Amino acid sequence: MSVKEENSAVTDLESDIDSMVSVLRSEAPPAPDIKEITKSEENPSESDQKSTLKGREAILAGIDDLLISRGARLILFLPIVVVVLFGLAQSYRSSDPDWWQGGVRELFLDLSFSKSVYLFSLALMVADLLLLFVLHYLLWVTKRIFQIETNEIVSTGITFRSAHGYSEMKAVIDGASNQLNLTTTLMTLSTIMLGLALLFPSETDGIPVLIALSTGALLSGHSVYMVSNRPRFNTVEPWGLLEAFSPPMHPALLNRPFTDVIRAHVDPVLAVRFSKYVSSFNSDLKKGVNISDLQEYLLLILDMYRSGLIEEDEFHLALSELVDSRTIDQIINHEELGEETLDRLLMHARERCAPFFRLNDRMRMHLGSPSNGGIWFDVDMENLTLGQANLFAYVLNHTNDVQDLILRVQTPDFRPNECVYKLRSEPQKEPQKGKPEYHRISSSMSKSRIVWQTLIPSSMGDATVTVRLEDSSGNLISGKVLTSQVRSDLFTRLRMTTGAVFMFGAALAVISPILPFAARLFGL
Repeated sequence: MSVKEENSAVTDLESDIDSMVSVLRSEAPPAPDIKEITKSEENPSESDQKSTLKGREAILAGIDDLLISRGARLILFLPIVVVVLFGLAQSYRSSDPDWWQGGVRELFLDLSFSKSVYLFSLALMVADLLLLFVLHYLLWVTKRIFQIETNEIVSTGITFRSAHGYSEMKAVIDGASNQLNLTTTLMTLSTIMLGLALLFPSETDGIPVLIALSTGALLSGHSVYMVSNRPRFNTVEPWGLLEAFSPPMHPALLNRPFTDVIRAHVDPVLAVRFSKYVSSFNSDLKKGVNISDLQEYLLLILDMYRSGLIEEDEFHLALSELVDSRTIDQIINHEELGEETLDRLLMHARERCAPFFRLNDRMRMHLGSPSNGGIWFDVDMENLTLGQANLFAYVLNHTNDVQDLILRVQTPDFRPNECVYKLRSEPQKEPQKGKPEYHRISSSMSKSRIVWQTLIPSSMGDATVTVRLEDSSGNLISGKVLTSQVRSDLFTRLRMTTGAVFMFGAALAVISPILPFAARLFGL
């Protein structure tokens, strides 16, 4: 090879290397995002499925409200009507009433009165089964939407399945499904056995046994429905899961009182959605304000507004200290998580934790009094305890020094019998005169020490709770003695009693014809 050819080859090689280096120096195109590809393929189908299921759930929930669980309440009254018809047919089993003879009997295909009543009962039982199947489908749709929303939340990186209240909410949905399955199974057995009894001639020996078993299955199925008290919930409205959710735990010392109390009673799906929604306004907050401050202040001001303590102009003026007016309108007028949802959260918390809001009102009246000195201490709990009791204790320091305090809750009628809290109460040094009422209440709430203690009754009847506030040396500063009446509510007692009566009737209906039949079978 000549020198000239070698030089040209080297030159070509150098040019190739230079071109490669220039390519490497240039910005490399980003690699495709696998997650985005996966989401683009999966999310549209899940989103379409969710929207379709939402539409079906809205229709089914409307039927449920109108005919099944509310409104006409057919699921409650149809089995009772069938039981009455069973008794009527049984009383005319051997002979027909006089008015049934002739033309009336011909209208009913010349059937006996007893068999006609049984056929009408069978039709009502089939209708009841159809309503139960509607409830099954509604529950399946709600459960499926809950699963889709759970997957959506988990896909954003939130450990939702281990979050507060998720396992309890899932247990409520599964428990409602199990109760409905048991009721439907017993109702189906009752319908099948009645249908078999009507297929055979009325002279057949086993007919009374089939009818008795059908009656027993009907009564026991309705007893299960009455006793279990299936909670009603849906995902049509943002607050549709609220009534079915019970907080498994809650903070004992409330740092942000309104946020802690209300969030404890919010179902996990709504809690995540609301937190993400409020967090979206992080960039719109004024200097020195964080998201937690916005949540607490918003709930406090909204409660005052709904209680009639401030006007709408004051409501917007108070919030404008944290965010601008445009953000206020976005928060209040949001389609799903706006003012109506916030109102629902407040009303739900007021129903579940009325003592907290009563103490809040008393603190507001205390702040309005001219003489505020020393340590203000107040306690409240439910006067009538249904299930568990919520005890709240407020401590507000009007002195000039930090106070180390001890709060003791003692009771022989609730569990736990004694609880001790060590509190460090900061003084409220800010001047309160001349400021709007919401300023004074907000400042006092942030400085107060609030204890939330759940008490579980040990027995029914009158119960007492003693609450002592002591200094660090154990000297008594103030004390309260509270009394409460522990009992089940009237509706629960009526429901449980009716369910027990139905179950007792089911046992009698099953045993009464089986004993003579078994005696004849064994020749006794």
